Order: sequence, then structure tokens, then C-alpha cells
Amino acid sequence: MTDRVAIMGVGAVGAAIGAYLIREGYDVTLIDQWAAHVDVMKTRGLTMTDLDGEFTVGAKALHLHEVSNLRHKFDIIYLAVKSYDTRWSTYLIEPYLKPTGFVLPAQNSLNDEIVASIVGFTRTVGCVPGISVGIYEPGHVIRTDPPTGPPRFIVGELTGLVTPRVRRVVEALKVFGPIEATTNIWGVRWAKLVVNCMMNALSGIVGPSFLELEGEERETVNLVMVTIGGEVARVGSVLGVVIQPVLGIPATEFAEAMTKERVMTLKVKLQESIRPLSEKRLGAPERPSLLQDILKGRRTEVDFLNGLVVKKGKEVGIPTPMNQTILDLTKEIEEGKTQPRPENLERIKPYLVR
Repeated sequence: MTDRVAIMGVGAVGAAIGAYLIREGYDVTLIDQWAAHVDVMKTRGLTMTDLDGEFTVGAKALHLHEVSNLRHKFDIIYLAVKSYDTRWSTYLIEPYLKPTGFVLPAQNSLNDEIVASIVGFTRTVGCVPGISVGIYEPGHVIRTDPPTGPPRFIVGELTGLVTPRVRRVVEALKVFGPIEATTNIWGVRWAKLVVNCMMNALSGIVGPSFLELEGEERETVNLVMVTIGGEVARVGSVLGVVIQPVLGIPATEFAEAMTKERVMTLKVKLQESIRPLSEKRLGAPERPSLLQDILKGRRTEVDFLNGLVVKKGKEVGIPTPMNQTILDLTKEIEEGKTQPRPENLERIKPYLVR
């Protein structure tokens, strides 16, 4: 516990990491741009509600403008900002990283190369979060997933090695539940990208009822997710990534889902894999992060999820019409031109495999 830790971006994921590590006795500094959130953490601490109950920890919290007053440097910095804030926030915190320290981008999307281009590849370690968390009021983070099941974080060097510092992080994060070290962090990143592209933006398009749909609407949602995931997997495969299983399903099954028969077979498997997510936990349904952003009227990460797949698909000549449609619809919702609702699925149906 001698590591000095900073968390740059104390949204849902960053706040959860901070709350648990502080409770375990780690020296943690929390840095965020949400002024009210920082003020509450300074005065009343950081509160975590999970399936075991609720606890509050004292927090060393800083506004962005207070970072310049730091007189020490950090061994470990978790970068947990939105993807569109990656570049500037990495530049902001880099001067406060020890020469022997490292940054873990605990984010959606593929931001490791951006971070590494600023702090150095030898000072960047991959960290893929798999927890379900949300923040709806300053100073209070809610975790809705149990501390069992699949890995809650997967950590690995960008080079594919499992080093002593990776093991240190794995040991620290064990408080969340199962944690895994990997020799294929890029494959894990792409597997998470498949999940995010399937569920994040689609949840923002459909709205809060996303996981509660039934009948024909649920059938359409599942078919759309298979189609989205197939495009993502094909792009990643052409780029040479060995994508890890997606929700327990081999990524090759997504990449090969190009006929109606394969799509229907995969749909059934996917439906069984995501069924537990529809269960209510802590009195609230699962809410993917992009849906949380839509409900808060915030900018979303769609450019770094489905938009990134569209961009990379163009680079390697892989068509991504479904991801393009999801991107365009999400932009319309962001701009207030339409609202999140199940009826938006009618706009998407023409891009399903026939």
C-alpha cells in the first residue's frame, strides 16, 4: 500500500476505484472537473452504495485548477475520463507522474495509444473495466453488479507481458471481485468495444426501457446487436487483433455472422448471455454509460465507439452500415433532433441481414 495513487476523472468508474482503494488504505487523490462533485467529496467524503450496503470514505479531492498546487508525484494514475477528454487530461496529469510510474486508461474505446504517445509506452498499462456503476448525484457512486462472475477488471501490458506492476494492480483491485491479468490486452479491448458498440449507443437510442423490451422490439434489438457486433469483429480481425470472447461467445462467431442463419443462431446465444443484465439490482435497472449521458443531456462517447469502428472500417475496406446508422441516430439525439425511444428501431431495421 505504499503506492501513491491518483484518479484522473472521478466519474462512475473512477469514483468506484477511488472508494474501494481508499477503504483498503491506499493513498488516493481524486481529481475531477465536476465542481459540485469535488466540493461534496471535500466536505462529506465519497459514498459508495453496492450490494453489500453503503459506506463513506474521506477523500483527498481536487478541482482541476488545484492540480498545479501538487507538491508530489504519483506512482499510479488511473485515467477514468470520457474518451473525448483523454488527450488534454493526460497532458494535464503527466507532469505529476513519477519517472517510474504508469498510467492505466480505465476507459471505454481504444485510448491506450493516445495515452502512450504522451507519457510513453513504457509508462502505460492497459486496464479494461467490467463493472456496472453510475453517478446521479455529487459524491455518491452506485455499483449495481455483484462481486462475482466474470472479471471486473482485466489488466495487461501493451506488449503482452504480465509484469510485477501488472500483478500489483491486480492485487489492489481484487476488492472488486475477480480480477485478471492478460497477455492479450488488445484482444480484451476489442471484445469490450464489441459489447459497448452493441449495447451502449443502442441503449441511448432506445432509452431507459432498453433492457425491458419484449416481443418484436426485443427481437429487433437482439438482431441489431448481432449485426453491430459482427461489423466490429470483422474490422478488428482484419486489423490483426485476436479478439477475446464477447460475453462468453467466441468473437469469430460475430465476425462470421453474415448470413441470416448465422445471425439467428448467434442471436439466441447473445440473448442468453445478456439476460442477467435485465434483472433489477439496488432497485434500479442496468444503465449503460452512454444512456446515462443521454439522460443527463451530456455529450456521449459514440464517436469513440461506433464512430471509431466506422472510421477504422473505412481504413481497411470493411463496410459498417449498421454502426454508421447508430452513430448518425445518436448524434441526432445529442442535438435534440429526436428523442430516445423504442420507435427509433424502425430507422435501423433496413440494415439488418436479410
